Amino acid sequence: MDDRTLDSTLLYLIRSRMVDDYPTQIGQCLDVITDQDLWWRPDEKSNALGNILLHLIGSNRLYVGYGVGARALERDRAAEFTARGNPGRAAVVTAWDETVHMMRQVFDSLQPSQMMETTDRTGKVTTIASILLHASHHTAAHLGQVVWITKMRRPGALDEVWIRTRDRLASARKS
Repeated sequence: MDDRTLDSTLLYLIRSRMVDDYPTQIGQCLDVITDQDLWWRPDEKSNALGNILLHLIGSNRLYVGYGVGARALERDRAAEFTARGNPGRAAVVTAWDETVHMMRQVFDSLQPSQMMETTDRTGKVTTIASILLHASHHTAAHLGQVVWITKMRRPGALDEVWIRTRDRLASARKS
């Protein structure tokens, strides 16, 4: 496999996770939770779904939006974790949807040949590929938390979430 094929494959796989798979799974969670579920936490030192989602929004705006796409960045990382009960579910859903839309635009503008380009916009000199891998792994880790909390708060609501995600994406691609 030559570098162009590797770059193309890597870009395709990360893009499909970041703008299709993960957002669909998070969307399924957001479809079944309430405002109360969004800000529930097992103890005061744990993060609520709302905090995790605000953190994913901020992180993906930093890494994908700013780090890769050179988009303007407004982020208050500390506020992602200190929020309690606000914003409401509708505002979080809107912010998440806007972030996914922004990521889709960034990915749509990327070429495989850019994967090994370097940038220092994330605080250190690194490649576009490295930034995107970090963002994908980070999102996947927090996705697991989002699914787990949703399953705990809404038993049975997400049975077979991975299969339903596959089926939902396949159906969307056909239309």
